[in-house]
Amino acid sequence: MKVTCAACRVVVELPDKVGFRDTCPSCDAYLHSCVNCLHWVDSRCSEPSAEKVGDPEGINFCDWYREKRVGEGRSAEGGEQGTKGKEGAEELWRKLIKTKKEE
Repeated sequence: MKVTCAACRVVVELPDKVGFRDTCPSCDAYLHSCVNCLHWVDSRCSEPSAEKVGDPEGINFCDWYREKRVGEGRSAEGGEQGTKGKEGAEELWRKLIKTKKEE
């Protein structure tokens, strides 16, 4: 599995899921942190049942944590994932408009 470190944007390859104490080999940032979680959107947690964490960049033991894999999820910073999502949405919109015109 590949994940992107939120701190330095390096792609990290892991044999299995992200462990609580796994760190980025490039910058030593914790990978099991809010900023690396799929639920982290617009600088906040989008999971309503999750408890608030004091340091979103630090290690956490949140049961709702789900790693953002390379090419997956939403990005508030507009990074590579955010760009692909926007392009994908625009392509879907063009297909929808084309289908409506053909009817």
